[in-house]
Amino acid sequence: MNSQKNSTFHRSIQTNHKSCILRFIKKSMNKFAVFVLLLMLVSQVTLAQNEQENMPVIHKKDSSVVGEVDLKKIRFTPFLAPSVSPEVGVMLVGGGLISFKIDRTNKFVQPSSIPFSFGYSTNGSANLNIRPSLFFKNDKNRVVGDIWMKNMPDNYWGVGYDAAEEPSEPDSTTSYRRNWWQVYLKYSHQFRKNFFGGVLFDYNQTDATSLNSTMKQDPYVVEFGDEIKNWSLGLLLQYDSRDLTINAYDGLFLELSSNFYSSKAFTKPTYQILVLDYRQYEQIKRPGRTLAWQVKTRIANDGVPWTEMSQLGSPFDLRGYFWGRYRDKDMLFGIMEYRHMFMRKTPRKNGEMMSRFGFTTWLATGTVANNFTEMTNWLPNAGLGFRFEVQKRMNARLDYGIGNDTSAFYISFNEAF
Repeated sequence: MNSQKNSTFHRSIQTNHKSCILRFIKKSMNKFAVFVLLLMLVSQVTLAQNEQENMPVIHKKDSSVVGEVDLKKIRFTPFLAPSVSPEVGVMLVGGGLISFKIDRTNKFVQPSSIPFSFGYSTNGSANLNIRPSLFFKNDKNRVVGDIWMKNMPDNYWGVGYDAAEEPSEPDSTTSYRRNWWQVYLKYSHQFRKNFFGGVLFDYNQTDATSLNSTMKQDPYVVEFGDEIKNWSLGLLLQYDSRDLTINAYDGLFLELSSNFYSSKAFTKPTYQILVLDYRQYEQIKRPGRTLAWQVKTRIANDGVPWTEMSQLGSPFDLRGYFWGRYRDKDMLFGIMEYRHMFMRKTPRKNGEMMSRFGFTTWLATGTVANNFTEMTNWLPNAGLGFRFEVQKRMNARLDYGIGNDTSAFYISFNEAF
């Protein structure tokens, strides 16, 4: 009887989903096009305040259709494109990439960048993401951030691998609506060549509404509730020998961080998150051909809310899975990725022989569990991606990832790791 109801529910969702897509494309395309044009105009006006003596110029490089606002000190590249993911369905995404140099006297310091994106989807999801990476004088100080805002219909399977397997698809027993935002910042100081130490700050807030009857009885939801706010301060230690952090061809990155969280600001910490992140990059014969791999674990102790459990399925790990379906206190995943930028037969106008086009492919696996001794179920993951250089060593990426009975497209700037 339940399977018959679920089947009817799925058919209804699919029918409504198709009709929503058509209505969304028809009604929203003009609105988003105007919005992006307005954003570009506002960005130009704002950036021009720093360069009053220089008028902005739109450049097109080679035969590639890429508009770039160049104010000598600041560059801005906009984009507008659709994406598809299990969480939001079809989403129209707009945004851009802002890059500049804070320390212009040192040509060896990499440029700072602020990629950002916003989107609205066929299922009523609204997302905003800003990921600044700022490099100060002589690269002695860095600030890296991740700012999110999501208001969307979401799904919660429960905690643990087994809970995520039943049901295998979102349905009326998993659905709810989530309003979530986060400000996550890292500050690091170089105290020795390639060695950095610093602090972390995280504030995030979740308001869950329209909870289904199954979710209302979930022990973690009962314990922590549907309105959760978290503050944290933490410490980090890094080793970083990458030639360029946003798109490394060579080098190693290792980070150990520990964040101490509280459900209310400036009170005794209630739980702790420990993260170990290892990444390595090897150039194969020439620049633009890179073998990259990452191993990362996230460990949460007792007292972590259901919203802050370690999760898999983001655009930065096992691409293709429903973000948040697999969650538990501990998480571990590994990725092996090959990145390839094509070469040209004739040089570009700047003499560069490397093409602006490329691709990537990857294999990955990961799991979640209550502790490491219970990590026995591993999720397979593979994918193929398209790369297009919008600014020097800064790529727009289109990734298609697949997993167990699931797949998704992702569009953003810079590499997954």
